[in-house]
Amino acid sequence: MQREFLIETRSVADEKGTLLNLKYYLIEEEQPLSVAPLYRICIKKSISERPGVEEAESTPPVSHSETFAREMLKTLIKNAVTPICLLEIVDDMMTKEEGQAS
Repeated sequence: MQREFLIETRSVADEKGTLLNLKYYLIEEEQPLSVAPLYRICIKKSISERPGVEEAESTPPVSHSETFAREMLKTLIKNAVTPICLLEIVDDMMTKEEGQAS
């Protein structure tokens, strides 16, 4: 089972001045044989001129820790990350985290 939590909504202008509406979600996935859920991140983007058209991207599971996933999400929100670069940025963040843990 999966639950989706809207964490924050932001409106930012891109380099052309187009207003982007960004929605940041934390997704909790319950695993059938596990007590602890896994957490994923999802970003949905729409453009003010075309509100019915939405672009979305979500990560594979990033952690068993809700706190870790929320901290990662907080960084993505602060930097107004869009769906198109979500996977690359999260990959960089995970690689950096693994390097610090060693």
